[in-house]
Amino acid sequence: VDALKKDEGIEIPEDFDYGAISGLSTELCQKLTNQPPSTLAQAAKIDGMTPAALLLVRAHIKKANNRRIA
Repeated sequence: VDALKKDEGIEIPEDFDYGAISGLSTELCQKLTNQPPSTLAQAAKIDGMTPAALLLVRAHIKKANNRRIA
């Protein structure tokens, strides 16, 4: 939870594929895809979002960012 608070300002790319995150529920994937948040803070406010799901999203964002840099 502390790590999530520190990373609330992380921006989520517009083309981010929530369906590629294994472990993310189908319901959350649909909610995130239908109304994509622009930051992790906005994602945290989505009904049904759990700390574990936020950590999954955060991890995939960081992995995607690392691929773009490399």
